[in-house]
Amino acid sequence: MAADRHPAFRLTARWLAAMRNHRFDVLLCALVLLLLWTPVVRLLAPIWPPALSKITVTTLFCVVLLSAVFAVSQSRRSVWIALWMAVPGIVLYELNLVIARDGLLAASYAFSIAFLGYTIIVILQFLFVDQRVTCNTIFASLCVYLLLGVLWSTAYSLIEILEPGSFTFGFADEQGEMRFGGGESIFPIYYSFVTLTTLGYGDIVPASATARMLSAAEAVTGQLYLAVLVARLVGLHISQSTRHAPPRD
Repeated sequence: MAADRHPAFRLTARWLAAMRNHRFDVLLCALVLLLLWTPVVRLLAPIWPPALSKITVTTLFCVVLLSAVFAVSQSRRSVWIALWMAVPGIVLYELNLVIARDGLLAASYAFSIAFLGYTIIVILQFLFVDQRVTCNTIFASLCVYLLLGVLWSTAYSLIEILEPGSFTFGFADEQGEMRFGGGESIFPIYYSFVTLTTLGYGDIVPASATARMLSAAEAVTGQLYLAVLVARLVGLHISQSTRHAPPRD
């Protein structure tokens, strides 16, 4: 009990509570940084050593995974579950930097997909349990949408390893590679978000049956998520307004 009253302990407790209240802000910042920095890595790849591009993108992705662990860690049990799912993917990503093997990369993608799926489910539970529309709710909903795009970009990268040639490129002057984790990471991320938002430019086309079904599933998921989310937030906002409205005479 004496330790609980120590100023350092109280300061640490307040800092942890503040960080917990802003856990979705941290995750959102990490996701936006990954999306903004990936094209920069693509531009600098010709003048950088090849290993530096991989290290940069892999480090940012690991930061996203760790931020996701922090975002879903509301109890000791959830912390351990998140760590057990995230750490293997991080370790395999780092090993792939030293020992470049398709098997290692495929395993890291598989673990990352499982963890990102778990993270999305946990945040969705938070969104549909919370009865108020707050900044935390909005940030969490944005995180889910961006995580969906990152999850599918990782899935496309895994499919490309398991079934080479699953995607064809319509670029006139260059050929891309659908593998997340290096200078070419922009292509799976770009294709994933173009599909999630149903823009469908057609410069990257799914060629295998698996890639086509995944693309269709992502497009449907993106539209359903936006429709359900908007309905949920509007319903909560109306409910809040009704509860706080002054009584009529």
